[in-house]
Amino acid sequence: MPVQISLDSELEKRLQKCAQSTSKFPLRSGKYYENYVAIKQRLAEKYYSVTASALAQQGDRYTKHDIGHVDDVIDTAGRMLGFDTDPAAAAKLLEPYEVFVLLVAILLHDAGNAMGRVGHEQQAGQILREVGAAANLSRIEHRIIASIAQAHGGVVGNGNKDTITELIGDPKPNIGKVVVRARLLAALLRLADELSENFNRADEVAIETEGTPAVSMLANLYCKAINTRIDHTGKSITLTYDVETELLPRIFKVPNGKGGVDDVMFIDYIASRLEKCESERRYCNRFLVGVAGYDRLRANLLILDNHRQIDNVAVDLEEAGYPGMTKSVKALEPRFDGRKLRDEHCLTVQKEQAS
Repeated sequence: MPVQISLDSELEKRLQKCAQSTSKFPLRSGKYYENYVAIKQRLAEKYYSVTASALAQQGDRYTKHDIGHVDDVIDTAGRMLGFDTDPAAAAKLLEPYEVFVLLVAILLHDAGNAMGRVGHEQQAGQILREVGAAANLSRIEHRIIASIAQAHGGVVGNGNKDTITELIGDPKPNIGKVVVRARLLAALLRLADELSENFNRADEVAIETEGTPAVSMLANLYCKAINTRIDHTGKSITLTYDVETELLPRIFKVPNGKGGVDDVMFIDYIASRLEKCESERRYCNRFLVGVAGYDRLRANLLILDNHRQIDNVAVDLEEAGYPGMTKSVKALEPRFDGRKLRDEHCLTVQKEQAS
């Protein structure tokens, strides 16, 4: 049975509209919107429909990597450009062909999970050659789009995380008269992917199943807790987390990569994810300035007791002082600590109940 795909995002509607002006694209006779739809349908049916089973075979009940996640990244990229607040201004930020390149790269970015999570980003070129054959894409188009998709994660060389610079040697390659700001598009995809965690991506079965690996459990609980707001005009990102007190005492045994395990509390996991998100914001800003740059990341940690808010711990992450002088989440806000919040809220309740 064919997979039902959605085509109602602001970026997709922008492509459909601007694709009518063929002079803005490398091939005047190219049916870029129709080809985009065909690629999305093929990826949804052949690759994204089986990513969950492929990841589960490796003992991983990670967050959802289906076509719904792809649509979330497309929507987030649109919000990063300001389509939700000022569509007319947002439409001027990317050239028509850049919209096509960005959208296809987003389609590709997680498709490799159908073969397994490790190195999934490196499958982009191979997958594009298969699904893009009917789209009549040139060799240089294949190379540019695949490199943008691959740069969304992973490492190159000796553990180098600067994949955008390493994989995209020419920041503005051209295809005939059409110039593509490849590094800008790669940064937009990468940060949009980072900001697309949401409750729809949480695997409820994994959360409710005893024996789910701790890494998978934490990732799914994280998606269930997070809510993201993107303010293109104010150049700020706000992440809000709803965490029930029952999660505060839980200890998750996470492999540390050294043959042992670390005891991780959920609040501390959120703090580590925040630090990663802030690193991605600073890294991607290097390429997004003037188009979709963001100056600050704010986090609100709401502690709930039976769905009633009893505490709020907030922290602002942004550049300050001499470059390179960074602080951890806990250094910026000492109460953003799993054990402190457990002792403050849970042990007090236990003492009161005991008395």
